[in-house]
Amino acid sequence: MKEILLVSAFGDITDKKNSRFFKIYSALSAYNLKFITSDFDHRSKSRKDLVNLPQGTYIHVPPYKKSLSVQRFFSHIIFAAKLKLELKNIKIKPDVIYCSTPTSTSAYICGRFCKKEGIKFIIDVIDLWPESLYSISKFEKLFKIICYPWQKITEKAYGYADVICAESKKYMQIAKAYNLNALSNYTYLGVDSKAIDELLRQSNIELDKPNDELWICYGGHLGNSYDFLSIIKSLVYIQNKNIKYKFFFVGDGEKRKQIETFLSRYNLSVFITGVLPYCDYLKQISYCDIAINIFKENTRVIHSFKFNDYVAMNLFILNSLPGETADMISMYKIGLNFNFSDNTLDKVLYEVCSNWNFYKEWRTNNAKLISDVLDQGTVYKKMVGLF
Repeated sequence: MKEILLVSAFGDITDKKNSRFFKIYSALSAYNLKFITSDFDHRSKSRKDLVNLPQGTYIHVPPYKKSLSVQRFFSHIIFAAKLKLELKNIKIKPDVIYCSTPTSTSAYICGRFCKKEGIKFIIDVIDLWPESLYSISKFEKLFKIICYPWQKITEKAYGYADVICAESKKYMQIAKAYNLNALSNYTYLGVDSKAIDELLRQSNIELDKPNDELWICYGGHLGNSYDFLSIIKSLVYIQNKNIKYKFFFVGDGEKRKQIETFLSRYNLSVFITGVLPYCDYLKQISYCDIAINIFKENTRVIHSFKFNDYVAMNLFILNSLPGETADMISMYKIGLNFNFSDNTLDKVLYEVCSNWNFYKEWRTNNAKLISDVLDQGTVYKKMVGLF
């Protein structure tokens, strides 16, 4: 039976959230699998609840409190250094090593090891590092110069790959430009409707939603990559237009205090839940009507995890991401796209809230998008064939 080693600094097979690592592990269950990950949970910024599994190795890394910090970069370097030792000490070499990136350093270590040992190497591009971090830096040009060696490490990791997988078509094309000989495939995160239904049944959250009030949400990390000021401005705008609403930030992060400052200043109808178990997170947003999928203006993100959650919960989606996500929004009529110039969030949100009786029917179109594009059982079959 084929031996496959899965490597991810962030993933964990015990994490049954909207986790790509868990989904890939499940899709490859017919093979003899082992995995290497870290003992630190990036989302909660805390230690993982480790499970003693013979096929799993948890590398101890330093913790960090902020997503964009020197401490985080140091933690990733330690992971890569210890990963190198783990690979060196492997007793039975695998037939295939899969590694997700970020982090670039771990993908580089895996790729170099595979090249030396004649092992098939599959790289999975979840995000573009360091490019996606440029837009959230205060000194973008200087940051690009500092990150030049990092960029070269990323490109070298792409070059080592026998197979390039990616979370979006655009990511695949970018990585493929550095390795024209590699096989390539893009696999969206995917939606498992049966698993989602089971998670919703596990949640004890029950909310009393008034019929005449629109509930709007943002789900996920309250971090540096997202334009929360645009959300606040749009809520001020619709509140001044006498729209009856309630907004939920379903998550937590380093921008929470800044958000709370704006909320108190404008007396907005907003509630911040903090981090919730994934089943409760899904249940919370399922009560909402409208969801906002927003990143900073110059982001390199194409397809987000939260977008899949919104689709799975049949929400009307307001989206700022260009490319494939914007195309899905338009083609399947599951929401509206906005930008940061002439078609801003405040205008689009007011348009939707003012004409909700018309737009609310669009929510049912999410089922068609899942069936055609995002069904997990379908999208991962192509990826499994590459192993």
